[in-house]
Amino acid sequence: MNLSPLNRNRNPNRLEQKRLRLRKEAFTLIELLLAISIMAIVLAAINGMFFTALHLRNAAVNSIEASLPVEQALDVIQHDLANLQCSTNTNSVFLPPLITANPTNAQPNQVGPDFYTSGGELDGMTPWGCMQKVDYILAAPTNGFHGPGRDLIRAVTRNLLPLSQPVQPDEKHTILAGVQSLKFLYYDGTQWDQNWDTTQQTNLPTAIKVQIQMAQVQGAPLQTQPLELVVPIDVLLNTNPVTALP
Repeated sequence: MNLSPLNRNRNPNRLEQKRLRLRKEAFTLIELLLAISIMAIVLAAINGMFFTALHLRNAAVNSIEASLPVEQALDVIQHDLANLQCSTNTNSVFLPPLITANPTNAQPNQVGPDFYTSGGELDGMTPWGCMQKVDYILAAPTNGFHGPGRDLIRAVTRNLLPLSQPVQPDEKHTILAGVQSLKFLYYDGTQWDQNWDTTQQTNLPTAIKVQIQMAQVQGAPLQTQPLELVVPIDVLLNTNPVTALP
């Protein structure tokens, strides 16, 4: 079939128009490369923001988890000291005096005196009341992890009228790890003292300060100031002799 001259001229024009239309609808290589580059920059920015937020979140969680044991330990010590009980009679068995120089029943690695406190809990499981003796001990970790510092252990003795001596604590709990040193200071109204003896003074100290120096962790900021807790003492001792009624 022979095409007329008019048809020969129209067919190339139609093919050229179709080719131009397809070229307008498709993307060029430069456009594709430009779009991919923009997407890569946006994804890199999102990725950096995500990892920054994740790092801040981990840092906040670690800071909170690190501060919780310290706050719990300080809360336990405050509870013990706020309920402090003692006597001025050296012959007393149930409530011995508060003596810092020579604790009555010192435990190995004990720090500070024997604290007799009424902060115990009454329940149907223990055969004794809420009065208990609390000792604080600094000992090497026993959980297999030997990090910096020692463990602060709270030893509780509930049976204050034992049949045999010496009395061993009923339970011991680690309340804080990584402790370098622990110090108790006693306020007499004018200054802080390291020693106190209720057989010589007529009363308990006005307040007791607890200083806890944490061990330096490698890579952590240097901590020069110890943790401090001040507990006011408002218990008055009865210095009058007790006489039997006729």
